Amino acid sequence: MNNRKVYDVSMTIREGMVSWPGDDPVKLVQVKSMADGDRLNQTNLEMSAHTGTHIDAPFHFLDGAAGVDTIPPATLIGPALVVEVRGTREIGREALEKAGFPEGVGRLLLKTDNVDLARKNQFQESYAYLTAGGARYIVDRGIRVMGMDYLSVAEYGKGDEVHRILLTGGVVIIEGLDMRGVPPGVYHMAALPLKIAGCDGAPARVVLFSQ
Repeated sequence: MNNRKVYDVSMTIREGMVSWPGDDPVKLVQVKSMADGDRLNQTNLEMSAHTGTHIDAPFHFLDGAAGVDTIPPATLIGPALVVEVRGTREIGREALEKAGFPEGVGRLLLKTDNVDLARKNQFQESYAYLTAGGARYIVDRGIRVMGMDYLSVAEYGKGDEVHRILLTGGVVIIEGLDMRGVPPGVYHMAALPLKIAGCDGAPARVVLFSQ
């Protein structure tokens, strides 16, 4: 493990960071300050469960389904394949087939043209996204975890179908990955969301270890 390179592919949670339109922005409120004479520093945090790098639970788009706390940690720890899909906004079956990842992949992370959006503080509607056909292909291939490098895997304003295809197909969705500087290839991934009872999602720290 000491010889492995570590890639932290999580967005830093901070005030002013990009957020989904309509979501409450991140607020960091220092309620105790040693500079003001308190014996310690303490900060209150306010944000959406879908802030930055986060994991969607089935309950996000399937009423009555499981919350993020029910996702087994073992599902989110293990080998993961990073595949680069550049030059297209609409990532469908054809684009995924062209990427040529092998059979037996259980965890798939897509590095797209969205890497160029990662440093922008303003939300960009023109991000690359997975189509319904692409989502069905992922389910058909038996993939159980898939991640992408913007705040949604689906097209802006039209995300219901793609999310439902993936979530009903048993796929855990990771959104908001920061894939800058990560070469395509196989990694050991650890992607653990906050364990929030019954919640539709949760921020996660996602780390990739080189093989």
